[in-house]
Amino acid sequence: MKNSDYKPTILDLKKPKDKAVFMVLRKKCQIVDEFETQIRELNLVRNPKLLIRGRGESFVNISKCKNIWVYYPWRDCLVKIIDQKFYRQLRLSRNRDLILAGEQKKFADFHVGIAGLNVGNPAALCIALEGGCDKMKFTDNDTLTVSNLNRFRAGLCDLGVNKAVLSARQIYEINPFADIKVFEKGLSDLNLERFLLHPKVDLLVEEMDNLDLKIKIREIARIHKIPVLMVTGNGENVIIDVERFDINNNAPLLNGYLKPPVIEKIKRGTESFEEKIKLARDFMGAEYLVKRLQDSFKQVGKSLAGIPQLSESSFLRGAAVCFFVRQIVLGNKVLPGRYFLKLDSII
Repeated sequence: MKNSDYKPTILDLKKPKDKAVFMVLRKKCQIVDEFETQIRELNLVRNPKLLIRGRGESFVNISKCKNIWVYYPWRDCLVKIIDQKFYRQLRLSRNRDLILAGEQKKFADFHVGIAGLNVGNPAALCIALEGGCDKMKFTDNDTLTVSNLNRFRAGLCDLGVNKAVLSARQIYEINPFADIKVFEKGLSDLNLERFLLHPKVDLLVEEMDNLDLKIKIREIARIHKIPVLMVTGNGENVIIDVERFDINNNAPLLNGYLKPPVIEKIKRGTESFEEKIKLARDFMGAEYLVKRLQDSFKQVGKSLAGIPQLSESSFLRGAAVCFFVRQIVLGNKVLPGRYFLKLDSII
């Protein structure tokens, strides 16, 4: 198994070729077979009155329900599950009435691209858990390291794995029927358009570190009317930027919060480490950052090895992205602009 493997194999044992593969794998793999539990759960979902009546008529007969096996090479594991239609019905059953059936389908059919899977990881997972965006694109050239483990939902066994690959694996373990394209070498001037346009994504979640690419990908998104979301950790808080290029593709980048002199400096480039750190701060606007975060930028390369980030804001960012994506999908009124979630104002 390669560190770059991120797609499972779905096996239908009624097909001779799949059965032959299964017979080989079962001798060496961990087997997870909770099929009967899935059928019991499915019967309750399809007939909730069984909760009150107790045992009664089953709508789904275990002997007649089609099953498939999913092989996860990075876990060396075979998992038996109900077929795709029933699996989706069961897995998303607790969304019902909070997300209506028509809304759920629109959410599933929406195609999202996520550039930068450090912050993008909790966003991708939250979207997948809610049954959104069966098609996604991920890109990141960075691998998981120990210093990421204060906020990235992963463990020591995942060290050295590309963050986009790791995120795709986590989603396939939730939804083996997903369709995820991974650009594990990251983005450059050569593949920005391919990532956004082939095929075209419906929305971009932009969370890259490279300031020049952050500008260039927005310029392409603006031309092609692709909305952009960006969430920024601000201590315990979160800043959400919503760019509705699908509504107005003449809007300034970051709705004018990104000042032209900062854009010019980024495009001009700099060799100075201190200048790069300052531009990273000014990309957001220092005046919007909490004092401790403002002060930390001055310490990067001195007493700090990187810009501080917290897990509480990381997971909050994921929830915020999921919420805004779903609202845009459903056509609800999501105005372009900058939004603030402030945990530190609660107490």
